[in-house]
Amino acid sequence: MSASTARSHPAPIATAQDAMADEALKALAQDALHEARMHAVLVDIQLQLSSPTLSDGELQQRAIQAALDATNGEGACFELLEGDGLRCVAAAGRLVHRTGQWLPLADSPSWTTLALGQSLRCSDTQQAGWPLAPGPPETPMRSALEVPLRRDGTVVGALKVWSSTLGAFAERDLAHLEILSESVGAMLKLRHVAAQLLVSQKQYEGLFQTHPQPMWVFALDDRLTLLAVNEAMVEVYGYSREELLGMVLPDLWPPGTHEIHRQALASVHGARNSGFILQHRCKDGRLIDVEITSRATQFNGIPARQSMAIDITERLTAEREIARMARARHLLSACNEAIVRASSEAELLEAICRITVKLGGYRMTWVGLARDDAQKSIACVASAGADHGYLEGLSLSWDEESPNGHGPAAETVRTGRTVIVRDVREATGYAGLAHRLHPRGFHGMVCLPLKDGEHTFGVLYLYASEVLEISQHESELLGELANDLAFGMQSLRARQEQQRMQASVLKVAASVSAATGTAFFVHLVRNMIEALGAESGCLGRFVPSAHGAPESLVTLALVVNGELAPNAEYLLSGTPSEHLATEAQFCVTHDLRAQFPTSVVVGQTAAEAYAGQQLCDSTGTVTGVLFVLFRQPLQNPAFVQSTLQIFASRASAEIERLASDAHIRRQASLLDQARDAIIVRDLAHRITFWNLGAERLYGWSQEQAVGQPVDRLLHPDHGSFERATQAVLAHGEWSGEMVQRHRDGHSLETEGHWTLVKGEDGSASSILAINTDIRERKATEREIARLAFYDALTGLPNRMLLMDRARHALANAARVDEGGALLFIDLDNFKTLNDTLGHDKGDLLLQQVARRLETCVRGSDTVARLGGDEFVVMLEALSSDPSALALDARAAAEKILATLSQPYQLDGYHYRTTPSIGIAPFGQGHATVGDLLKQADLAMYQAKSGGRNTLRFYDPHMQAVVSARAELESDMRTALAQGEFLLHYQPQVRHDGRWLGVEALARWQHPLRGMVPPAEFIPVAEETGLILTLGRWVLHTACQVLARWQAEPALRHLTMAVNVSSRQFRNVNFVDDVSRMLAVTGAPARRLKLELTESVLVDDVEATIATMEALRTVGVGFSLDDFGTGYSSLSYLKRMPLHQLKIDQSFVRDLLSDPNDAAIVDTIVALSATLGLDVIAEGVETLEQREMLLQAGCMAFQGYLFSRPLDDKALFELLHSPVAQKPR
Repeated sequence: MSASTARSHPAPIATAQDAMADEALKALAQDALHEARMHAVLVDIQLQLSSPTLSDGELQQRAIQAALDATNGEGACFELLEGDGLRCVAAAGRLVHRTGQWLPLADSPSWTTLALGQSLRCSDTQQAGWPLAPGPPETPMRSALEVPLRRDGTVVGALKVWSSTLGAFAERDLAHLEILSESVGAMLKLRHVAAQLLVSQKQYEGLFQTHPQPMWVFALDDRLTLLAVNEAMVEVYGYSREELLGMVLPDLWPPGTHEIHRQALASVHGARNSGFILQHRCKDGRLIDVEITSRATQFNGIPARQSMAIDITERLTAEREIARMARARHLLSACNEAIVRASSEAELLEAICRITVKLGGYRMTWVGLARDDAQKSIACVASAGADHGYLEGLSLSWDEESPNGHGPAAETVRTGRTVIVRDVREATGYAGLAHRLHPRGFHGMVCLPLKDGEHTFGVLYLYASEVLEISQHESELLGELANDLAFGMQSLRARQEQQRMQASVLKVAASVSAATGTAFFVHLVRNMIEALGAESGCLGRFVPSAHGAPESLVTLALVVNGELAPNAEYLLSGTPSEHLATEAQFCVTHDLRAQFPTSVVVGQTAAEAYAGQQLCDSTGTVTGVLFVLFRQPLQNPAFVQSTLQIFASRASAEIERLASDAHIRRQASLLDQARDAIIVRDLAHRITFWNLGAERLYGWSQEQAVGQPVDRLLHPDHGSFERATQAVLAHGEWSGEMVQRHRDGHSLETEGHWTLVKGEDGSASSILAINTDIRERKATEREIARLAFYDALTGLPNRMLLMDRARHALANAARVDEGGALLFIDLDNFKTLNDTLGHDKGDLLLQQVARRLETCVRGSDTVARLGGDEFVVMLEALSSDPSALALDARAAAEKILATLSQPYQLDGYHYRTTPSIGIAPFGQGHATVGDLLKQADLAMYQAKSGGRNTLRFYDPHMQAVVSARAELESDMRTALAQGEFLLHYQPQVRHDGRWLGVEALARWQHPLRGMVPPAEFIPVAEETGLILTLGRWVLHTACQVLARWQAEPALRHLTMAVNVSSRQFRNVNFVDDVSRMLAVTGAPARRLKLELTESVLVDDVEATIATMEALRTVGVGFSLDDFGTGYSSLSYLKRMPLHQLKIDQSFVRDLLSDPNDAAIVDTIVALSATLGLDVIAEGVETLEQREMLLQAGCMAFQGYLFSRPLDDKALFELLHSPVAQKPR
């Protein structure tokens, strides 16, 4: 039985095990099914959460609901960190009542674990000791899941699920909740990034559109299509936005510049950033110079470049004008030096042409002389530069009837006026000019007259390779250059004529000692040809006809083209000599062969010009002719004719074979007509001949001079007389300059040409001296030297002479181990004198300063004027010991300070001024004069910065300061172009605690230096003119902020105060700029307040009032900044349309401790009340200061007591809150 039972038992047991296995399998299947369903739910909720249309609240609510679905919890909440606690931003189920509640972190025991990024699963919250388990007391929450919520790896909150059932949650529920939390964190991160991108994009678009400089984006396609433009581009270029967006970038390129622009674009291909300077064309056809910066970008997925342009047309124009003026002055100086040094006209003209090309920057230059020939031609006599074949075959005339007489050169010769052709392509008045010049690279030209009194005898022609922009001043300098050149040419011609006359007289004298007869005639003709520069010449005797009139000519000496021709007889008919039968002189200056085609001699010589003189005997009977022939047109017929008279006289005398003494008397009679003194002395130096020229020059009559020793009579320097005499005895002649004595004792500067005269036996018999008065020429040379090296106003050495002396001084100091010092002197407030009393008083002051400086130094020192009110004193031969040298230099400088500070009398005006002096010692260590002058200049500016009326020695640290300033200026230009400047705002408060307005303050966020203090960059901006660009940007940005406030009811009553610099206020476009900014931004003018300093008001008061009135009519208000620190006139103050006075912080700072400051504040408040003006105090930092100001009657304040300067965002938040009287 028992055994059976035992056997019968296994069947039920096996059945139970199978059932348990089935249940386990079912549970596993259900778990797998649940897990799959939950994964599907999580995937679905992730898809829902990724929808961009969901708000943050909807996202959080769906996440909470998904948490309940995934865990079968009874309540869930979404908590985010807020300060020192957790804020429930979303809840569901039994925890929905917690929405919006805030729980301190100290009351959340699980937060320590969550903050570490760890999740929690609690099966029994009471056993775990959680004090604030949510839920009603009758059914408390007993199980909990809490997972951290991360964004960018940082825990920012928690996702929590609760249940009233113990152990309600498994590990997989925690895993599901973690997955859900990670999904929510990722979506929050994506939304945060997207929001930041949107804000950044809007900010960038705002900066792009409101940037004060033109900006655009263009596609990098074949057409370079414009994709976006800003308002500044619309304003500058004149096109509407729609027009610009329908254009391509090449539409802005001027004709003929496309290749340059293409090359510029090609050079930056692939570069991230780039910059270059080009020209653009505006809608109205204007060409503007722009400095373009460009960077690669993407525009709606299209490869593109973003560009910004700064209009630098005015800057480049000014730079080019300054460079051209400096070049013109340098050119004039170099040309004057060439005029002084030139020994011949050809040398002078070649030098002038070279200099104008080399220093003047012209492509080609030539000089033309106006001929008086039949064609009235203009002949090129000198040139330099690249003419590209232009001058070859150039045929010009100044005859208005000639086809070649209608160009600029012809006009200049006829009118005597300068002709400037800015662009040959626009020269409509000169037919064919552009066609001839432009292909050769000539774009502009200047034609200057060379004049002798009112007569124009030539032109100086300058060709430029660019379009010319010549100012009135530069034109005057070029005219001065042409006048100086003409003067130099006339001087050289006069000198050459004088030399030729002297040579002619010497030739006559040489002929006197020649043999008689045929040899004499040949000798005379050859000398005549040589003296007059002719090619052929003839001396002939008339053969009378049966009725007595001359019929033919027998030659006594005929030289043809340098060769002696056989004598022959020629008929007079049809020859130019036919006229000499009845006329004393006859001259044909050109076209000789055309006028006398049958003349044999004219045909043989191929002559173009003729000059002849009758030969007469002692009774006046015409006996023959003397003539010369020229192959070129005759330029100086008067000189030739007068010289021919001398030779004709000698020839006539020889023909007549008069006695020797009568011979000499006639010769002497002709010599008396010469301007020069002609003296003959024997070998014992006794005077034997003395012409009228000698009487005029020396004052002694012939009777008084003949027989006197010439050395005692005329030569005070016996040594030089003896040397000249020995030279003429040894070599037969002597030439040179000498100082002689007039009868009344004064000195004469003369140029002598002495010749040894020999008798028939060849022995020396006497000395012929031709002495020329050169006082006028020497005076001219000295005047030219004075103009080149001395200041015309003061008579002091100028910069050129100073530089030359300084080079010698430096070399000498190094050679003999001596020291020296350069003192750079600048008069304080000289411009004010010129502006108030006039430039004539300024010139008078400069002259008196020059005289005083000369009394302060030794005769070996140099006092020079550099220009304006700048003087330099160079002290030489000082000690080489640095300490002793410094003491000597200081003593000299202090003496100058004391002397120049004494009162001046300027035509009835009692005037005082003071100097600022910079001292640069020198010795063996200085390399160049330029370095020394620069160091003294720097030291002088240090003296001015130190309060003026003082002196400073050069310190090498100054150069570092100057370099740092230059670097700061360069960085500022970059900062303005790249938008590194920003505005901060300091609030202004009423006495009743309400906000009154703000003051806009410029700040510079440098990419490397950080925030640059305004005290560092504002002075540099003022000095360089960058304050204009910066000021316009500040004003425009402030107006934009002011316009935005109008949409805020709480802010629209506030004012915006903007500081305006003196330079910006004086700009002629300032009123238009402000009006335009108000119109463009929509800012209300009545809320804009411009803060001006007292220095703006006192400088040109009438112009200041006019500008203020123009802006007041628009509605703009004015505040006088830093009142009490300047020198405002109350009479001017009451005329100005001011609205407010601002008490300077220097008075507020010590208000409580300094009775003087308190009295000043009371005075300012009383004055503003009298004038009907508001008053505000700046720099208020304590409640005590505010209370004392209130007691004084000041009802508005600004300072750290209320707020520091804030950026735009912080200011917006502050202005929406009550005024807090504590530092911020």
